[in-house]
Amino acid sequence: MDVLQQLSTANLIAQTYGFAIGTLLATLLLILVWRSGGTDRRPRFLFAACILIANASGLAKNLVLALDASRASALAWQIRSIGFIAAAMVPLSIMIIWRDNAVSKARRKIGDVLIIYAASSGLLIATGLVFGTFAHQASLPSSIAGFLQRQDSIGNLTIYNGLLLVVLGAIFLLPGTLDDLTNRVAVVLIIAGLALSSISAVLDAYVSLPTALAHIFRIARFQSIVLVVIGSLFYFSRFRAADLFAKQAVRLLLSAALAIFAAFLVFGPLASIAQATASPRAVSILCAAAITCGAMMLYARLRRWSDTLVERGIFGKRDTQLAVREFRDGLGLLQSKSAVLSAMQALAVEVLGMKSGEISIHNAEPRAGVSLSVPIPSQGDTLQLVVSLAGNRRTLLTAEIDSLREIALHAGRRLDDLDREEERMESIRLESRLSQQLAQAELRALRAQINPHFLFNSLNTIAALIASDPDKAETITVRLAGIFRYVLLHADRPFSSLDEEVSFLRTYLDIEQVRFGERLQVEFDVEASVVHAAVPSLILQPLVENAIKHGVAPKVGVSRILVQAKRRGGLILLSVEDDGMGLDTRRDRDKALGTGVGLQNIRERLQTMYGSTASLSVTNIESGGSRAMLEIPAGEQRDADSCVPGR
Repeated sequence: MDVLQQLSTANLIAQTYGFAIGTLLATLLLILVWRSGGTDRRPRFLFAACILIANASGLAKNLVLALDASRASALAWQIRSIGFIAAAMVPLSIMIIWRDNAVSKARRKIGDVLIIYAASSGLLIATGLVFGTFAHQASLPSSIAGFLQRQDSIGNLTIYNGLLLVVLGAIFLLPGTLDDLTNRVAVVLIIAGLALSSISAVLDAYVSLPTALAHIFRIARFQSIVLVVIGSLFYFSRFRAADLFAKQAVRLLLSAALAIFAAFLVFGPLASIAQATASPRAVSILCAAAITCGAMMLYARLRRWSDTLVERGIFGKRDTQLAVREFRDGLGLLQSKSAVLSAMQALAVEVLGMKSGEISIHNAEPRAGVSLSVPIPSQGDTLQLVVSLAGNRRTLLTAEIDSLREIALHAGRRLDDLDREEERMESIRLESRLSQQLAQAELRALRAQINPHFLFNSLNTIAALIASDPDKAETITVRLAGIFRYVLLHADRPFSSLDEEVSFLRTYLDIEQVRFGERLQVEFDVEASVVHAAVPSLILQPLVENAIKHGVAPKVGVSRILVQAKRRGGLILLSVEDDGMGLDTRRDRDKALGTGVGLQNIRERLQTMYGSTASLSVTNIESGGSRAMLEIPAGEQRDADSCVPGR
């Protein structure tokens, strides 16, 4: 076999493989277009069908030639002509879609002109191909008949005409419609495929090239259309799993390129070298095996690179495993079930690329028609992560389902941790209250104490900061010690000055702000006339703690707490206001009515100290949140160690 025959064989193999890849991609595109729906499904279906026919015709023609049919075979000639006819109609479908998407009336008028030209030129080229292939041409002038019989020349017109129309359409119809990177990449691929095919056709027809280089451009002349098919997968097929199909398309393209390169090596230079050896067949087999092994290893690396490029470079998608790990690591910072479930739902939406309304969390068995229900393994309520496939998204991949199960597993563990913490805190609070009621019958038994939950959270915060920020951990430890020192010093003092109480609250809230970060903002508004007034010790801290627990903690985003103190006539008004969740739940309403342990404690203290002249009220704020208001008699500016008024 001489070099020319070797290159012809490699040419046939490479083109057959390329047409097979194009046929597979076009079939995929046709199926996706059919399933996607939409008002412009017909022109998109026409585009996909024409691309499929063009590639399938090329594949069938090469298979005919591979069965020892001569190049002048009537069957191969007719099959090739059908492929060119289908390709001639491709620009028409593109112009129809781009015209419908144009952003102005003037651009749509230009689109009408381009559609007329695309239809006319496509029909003219198709007519020429029909006459040149199927009609009897004895009645035609010899010059026309000769041109019509030059199938390659008419086929090149198809390529040139397609490039001209696509470029004109991109200039006049697309501005203002390419709103994301994916669409822009798609159009670039379509234009690049037609441009490379046109350049290869021109070089093959009009430039004298070395034999090997001529075969390369002859292959590129038709195989560049694969880029058009891939670009169409991005632009024309409207489905949410486009990234998965795009990755498969790029993988096929890589494998085709490696296969073509291997074919040239095996049937080209290596075949010549093998012929010069004592055992040509053995050398050829060994070389083919080595090249195949190397191509497979190279493909494995290129596939990972191409997947990353499609996910991050084109679709801007984060690595799923990395996102799940970040979710797992951040769960420890979430202090409420609602926050955990919200974070879980948001991550599921990101992983699946769906709308938030299509993914929900239910506390019961899923209703009929639900596509997927993933249990959240928690010892508390039976929760389900429910995915409702709608629109164009009809299936979930195994990898996506596995990711959802992993997310649900981490969320369930955090929910169990929160349940155990709540049980411990509730037990501690109950024991503390019972012990207080039994051991203290006097005023000290009615004084609010620092909630052990606060101590627990503070110690957790300190433990977390020891490794990452030891200086801040030391600062928080000092402030925590100051809080408990204040409590111990005022254990037997029924009153403190308002200035001391405000200073104590600032220290308390400094620690809470470390725990909540930028989510918690604090303001104090204290009139100078009441700074030295005597107020019950630790009377404000339970109200602030209540605002954080029931208003700030469940709320997503930034929350604000405002502490105010002012004199109004013979009363001192003390208020703690938050813009959190408000008193919407039954539990919060019960607390507002006085059945909660903390607020009931305050009411009993006020009754003991002031009788009916003091009061506590908790109300909703119209703009959002709640306000706890204390009204106590102003009395005189006196020492905080003085006795209870009226006693």
